[in-house]
Amino acid sequence: MFAAFYDRVSKGSEEAGLREERRQLLAAAEGATLEIGAGTGLNLEHYPEAVTRLVLTEPDEHMRRRLARRVSEVRPSTEIVAAGVEGLPFPDGTFDTVVVTFVLCSVPQQEAALAEVARVLKPGGRLLFLEHVRSDDEKLAKWQDRITPLYNIVGCNPNRDTLAAIEASALAVETVKHGEVPKAPKVERPLITGTARR
Repeated sequence: MFAAFYDRVSKGSEEAGLREERRQLLAAAEGATLEIGAGTGLNLEHYPEAVTRLVLTEPDEHMRRRLARRVSEVRPSTEIVAAGVEGLPFPDGTFDTVVVTFVLCSVPQQEAALAEVARVLKPGGRLLFLEHVRSDDEKLAKWQDRITPLYNIVGCNPNRDTLAAIEASALAVETVKHGEVPKAPKVERPLITGTARR
């Protein structure tokens, strides 16, 4: 059901500015590029010509079916791999760019996920991230903590300090911008977009 309704639920936010956030972030993608947890493929249309190989991982079979349809329409040369971030089936140093958008809130362990990201990136390779995160506002953060068990039903943890996790990994944060997911419930709004270098 989550896969079936994902695009419909996301439509308002996408049209109100989230699509543009994706476009700006992904303009920096280049070379061999891996997107982790590609979902239904909302990023596909934004990858620039500088991307020479595009690989999308998606562990959920229902999401993959929708993703395959979008790939056939938008970028047929794209590779789809059934894999989660905990065990990426690629050799060390395979990719120039790794992309995560609304993924690090859902992985079981951020530390392990970011270690895999660092492993498959080439030295000097770049992570591009767009994630909703724990609020800096203490009152809202407490609400995020309260609501998290409900969000866990769809695998989301809106109260994670994802920027701190990236900073603690083998990646060096280069740029980060704080913002809000438009037209989203308050607990989902705090947003970071940015880049980190291997």
